[in-house]
Amino acid sequence: MDADKKQRQPELFHVEPDDPNAEWLVDQLRGNDWLTAKQILELIGRAACEDNKRWLRALAAASKGRIAGGQRGYRLVEEMSGEEFNHWRNWMKRQADFMTARILEADKVFYRRQKVRTGNGILTTNGHG
Repeated sequence: MDADKKQRQPELFHVEPDDPNAEWLVDQLRGNDWLTAKQILELIGRAACEDNKRWLRALAAASKGRIAGGQRGYRLVEEMSGEEFNHWRNWMKRQADFMTARILEADKVFYRRQKVRTGNGILTTNGHG
């Protein structure tokens, strides 16, 4: 196998928002407290392997904001208390802020090695962008 094929990893789980399995997950969560991926997978007789956990994450992402997922597991947003929702929202925001900070730090390292210009507040290399 050549290096190019090793580097590329196909998208294993692409779930469209209208996928019936997203609605199935909503139904599984309805009336329940937080359920972990392991608990959900045990309910349906599937192994709690990383592929199945990724599948659940993809379904939650395809739920159009109806399913909150995080460290505690999965829960329907419409059934969360205000405190639960704010805690989850703040945790997600911190994760997004952390990722943005990593991108900005990596930008500094990457663009430090070449002459750059700015355009509309975005760093670009000369001749590109």
